[in-house]
Amino acid sequence: MPSVTRYLRLLGIDDVPRGIDGLRLIARRHVTRVPFENISKLLLFDREGAGRAFTLDELLDNIEHHDLGGTCYATTPHLANLLRALGYDADLLGADMTNPDVHVCIRVNLGRGYLVDAGFAAPFRDAIPLDSLPYRVDEGTHHYTFDRHERGIALHFGTSLSYVAHEPPRTLDDFAPVIRASFAPGAHFMNRLRIARFFEDYSIELIDRRVLVHRGTRTEERELATLDELEHVVRTEFAMPRCPVRDAVAVLKRLTGKSIFSESSNPPDPLSG
Repeated sequence: MPSVTRYLRLLGIDDVPRGIDGLRLIARRHVTRVPFENISKLLLFDREGAGRAFTLDELLDNIEHHDLGGTCYATTPHLANLLRALGYDADLLGADMTNPDVHVCIRVNLGRGYLVDAGFAAPFRDAIPLDSLPYRVDEGTHHYTFDRHERGIALHFGTSLSYVAHEPPRTLDDFAPVIRASFAPGAHFMNRLRIARFFEDYSIELIDRRVLVHRGTRTEERELATLDELEHVVRTEFAMPRCPVRDAVAVLKRLTGKSIFSESSNPPDPLSG
């Protein structure tokens, strides 16, 4: 299976992953090697004037040639298919946020259940054991807790409920209306710039012109002043030298009618999947 071989190569995995150790390795490598970003989403809309799911080849090309990844619907369904191709019992689960099913994650059954969420712009570098909830993840001043919920699996960011992942298992086609709606004018990732990179022991986020670095128990924040500075930071600090961030900023300005460097730009959200 050439696509499986290529996918694993891009994740830096040489051997065929097996069992829980393999699952944990895949989860960690996916989060640390595949950026969360909406640049590919903005550029797709600019090319085609409409929204759709990314193909596997598009995802792998973006990773290999442009230092990109995507938002949850661009990456997670293909990660689920990779897990299945490797023999894992993996299901896509919809997750309700402000609206139903606007996020997607993966449940893996290995005798005990695990949640894999590599598409939430959050430092979930491991498979979450569902029989050990509540399960807490800390990064800088950000705190995430997975816990049981009457409708499924809840993720809390601080004291706020971020999402509830729930039954039944879904296919990518089930989410087609949600994906199309995510490209509509005013949709969350069509009116801001968002990148999150997760390294082995720290992470860095871009929300419009704000940069946040989470390391240990501290989060440092600063604001960028120019497009040149933004491009430099993405190339160096985010380790995405081939990322077409300048093109995405131009698309964003055409869509919203304003620059992310203007005082009237959208107030950035602290977290979103």
